[in-house]
Parts: sequence; C-alpha cells; structure tokens
Amino acid sequence: MINGSQTHPAFEDFSSPSKAPAAPPASTAPAPTREKERPAIRTMKSDVETLFKTTKPSLLDVIGREAAVPTHTRASRQIPFSRNFVILLIGGVALALIAGGTAWWFLAPATTSPGKTQKLIPPSPLFATESSRTITADIRDRAAFISLMRDAARETEREGTAARIVLKVKDGGEERFGTLSDIFGLYGIAPPEWFLSEIQSHPMLFFWYGAGGPRFGFAAEVRDSDRVFSQMLTWESSLFIDARPFLFDETPGAIVTPFEDRTYRNIDWRFLKLSQTEDLGIGYTVFPVGNILIFTTAKGEMETVINRLFDAR
Repeated sequence: MINGSQTHPAFEDFSSPSKAPAAPPASTAPAPTREKERPAIRTMKSDVETLFKTTKPSLLDVIGREAAVPTHTRASRQIPFSRNFVILLIGGVALALIAGGTAWWFLAPATTSPGKTQKLIPPSPLFATESSRTITADIRDRAAFISLMRDAARETEREGTAARIVLKVKDGGEERFGTLSDIFGLYGIAPPEWFLSEIQSHPMLFFWYGAGGPRFGFAAEVRDSDRVFSQMLTWESSLFIDARPFLFDETPGAIVTPFEDRTYRNIDWRFLKLSQTEDLGIGYTVFPVGNILIFTTAKGEMETVINRLFDAR
C-alpha cells in the first residue's frame, strides 16, 4: 500500500532551486574559426594605382621601362591573329594575282621577244584581185625601190586580171607598210600640200593587165570626197608631169586633148588620154561608197576597179 506521504522519485519536486537539474557540461569541442580571407583580385588598374602610389614614376620612366622589356616578351602580350583571318588574307591575295595575270594575258599588247620579228598583217584590200605579191624596200634606198617596182611591172598575167602590190618599208630598225607619202617620196613626187592630209588609210597598190601590158594604179580612202575631187581638178595642170613615174617604161604620145569627163556606171571620172593606139592615160575619181580615191593609168583599168568596188559592196 502506498503511503500518501511518500513521494516517488519520478515525481520529485524541482521547484526548488536547490533541486534544479544541473546544466549540461560545457562542450570541449574547439570553437569554430572564421574562414581565411581570400586575397583581393589584382587588375591592371589596381597595379597601376599601386605603382603610382609607391614609386610615383614620370611618363619618361614608364616609356623607358617598356622599351627595356625584351621584344619576345612584348610580342607574347599581343593578341595572336585569327587563323581564319590569315587564311582569308592569303586566299584574297592569290585570287588577286590570278585575276591580274588573266587580265594582263588578254589585254596587254602583243610584244615580241628580242631576236624575233613581229609578223605584220597587211591592210584589208579594197577590192578583189587575182594575185598578190609583196615588195620590201628600204625607205632610204630609192634606186632599189624603183628597181623592185619595175620588176613587178614586167610580170605577165592573164589579160583582164589584177595583182595587188603590198609594199613593206624598212625605216631604221622598224618594218612597216608603206604609205602614200612613202611612195611619193621614193618616186620624188611632190603632191599639193592638201593631198596627203586628206588620205586616211594605207593605199592599195595594184597592176592591171590589159592588151597593152601592165598598168599601175592605187586606191585609198579619203576624208572628204567632194573636197578631194575639187582639189584634184586644180592639180590637173601639173598632174601629168608629177605622175610621170607611174607610167614606167611607157612613152606617152602627143597630148591632143586635156582632161575630159567620163562616166561609167553612173560614176563620173576624169581622164587624160596619152596614146592614140594603146590604152594609156591618167584617170582619177572618188568612188562615193567609202570615199575611195582611185588613180589609174588606163581607161580599162578604171572601169575594172569601179566594177570590183561595186562587187565588194
């Protein structure tokens, strides 16, 4: 039986301070320590500020120190080029060289290497001929030129045909096609001052072979057909004497009539008859299509040239 005056240990009275439970013993573990502080991050700005606070250098000192740094050290600081940029740069230079070489190949004027002579291409003929031959003469050797022309005049061809004469002249170290000025100069012919200025192309020289033998002639494009024809009228008074070398070995007879008007296929031309037995004389006209001056030494020759100029148009 439980005595009411007794108390159970489980229900001890802790209201009294003396009987309050003892505080738990203090922990023996070491008190936590603060995390070690991280060093401040260095920047270029902070380094520069520190440098100026501690040393206070002048601008000359800074430049001198930078210059004293080895080249390889400064180079290591530079930002390397991008590999793609280098590839693109090399590719662009290669394309530019290829394009430049191609343009030079197609656009550059043709040149000849030392020791090689550039082939000359003769001017296109103004009308068709049955044959053609080339004469090469030195511009300073008048006798040789006249001899070559005489040899060409002695050639025999079928009657009614024509042969073109391509004249090459050697002028110093240059070889070129002869001009009307060259031909007149080699023959000693002094044309009126206006004449050569009206010629605007290389002349086409030719021989026409008729019943009386070969007859010389030439054709050339002119600037103003009306002016040239009117000026030729004023040249008629001395044209026979001036053009005498173009008759070669032919001996003209007595001149009975002066220049007279002729018409062939609606082309007006002028003719000075020099023989009563042969087709020999001096004729000229300006063919309207192309403004072509025609000079011949026979009537049949003029008619043949007019026919072939019509055929060429």
